[in-house]
Amino acid sequence: MAGTNGRRRTRRAQARRIYCIRRAVVACCAVLLVAAVTLSVRATLGGLGERHVPGATAVTLAAPPSATAEPSATPSSGDSATPEPSATPSETASPEEQALDAQSASISDKERQEIMAKAQETAKASGAAQVTMTYCVSSKGKVGSTDGFANAIYRSLNDTKGWPRAGVTFEPVSEGCDVTLTLSEPSQVPSFSPMCSAEYSCRVGSDVIINKKRWDNGVEAWLKAGGTLADYRTMVINHEVGHALGHIDNEQTCAGEGQPAPLMQEQSMHLDGCKPNIHPLDSELWTAF
Repeated sequence: MAGTNGRRRTRRAQARRIYCIRRAVVACCAVLLVAAVTLSVRATLGGLGERHVPGATAVTLAAPPSATAEPSATPSSGDSATPEPSATPSETASPEEQALDAQSASISDKERQEIMAKAQETAKASGAAQVTMTYCVSSKGKVGSTDGFANAIYRSLNDTKGWPRAGVTFEPVSEGCDVTLTLSEPSQVPSFSPMCSAEYSCRVGSDVIINKKRWDNGVEAWLKAGGTLADYRTMVINHEVGHALGHIDNEQTCAGEGQPAPLMQEQSMHLDGCKPNIHPLDSELWTAF
């Protein structure tokens, strides 16, 4: 009996061990299964990314202030977008700068012919003896290009409000000219004559010397009186060439407060209450020819 009981106890012990082992295996498998399912779910959710979930409310996040948005293309009739035109210098320049640009701008052959035709018509209508004065353009010292200077001279001298009203037109030539207009470095102006000053323009014989300092800046009193730099340039050209036509400084003076100054008055030095004036007055329409 004792032997039989011993064997029974041994079988029961083995059965318990097998049962425990089975439970451990089942539990372990359950844990592994849960872990596998969790990883799978996480992977699936992670793979959704920014996909739209039905029923969810879309939220648009504003770009931070420092972010720069890409410009949208403006549709056009062509295949590509047409950019907005940028402002040209003439559109952004002040009226004074535009006047200076227009005064010194290059002159086409057609425009040159039109200016001359109008000047000749005015000279003919003046009733005075018609004269064509030839001139050369030169420079002295460090003054840069004289192209703009030459263009301003042609426009100023052949302006129908100017000396053509006295019967005179002006033709540029390369040599053999009646008068030479020189744009001069200020320090070089006195080299034409001890009577010339480094502060002002001058005329010596057939030489008309335009001081670069005045060409660039005008005169403070002139500008304060309402004159412009573009007008000052026209005035100084007409005034100095007026000497070559036979006129002298201050042969006429200011006729009264607020009246236009005579062209041959030294307006760079004194206006005497007159307004800046760039063309000869009716009383100045004569020449020595």
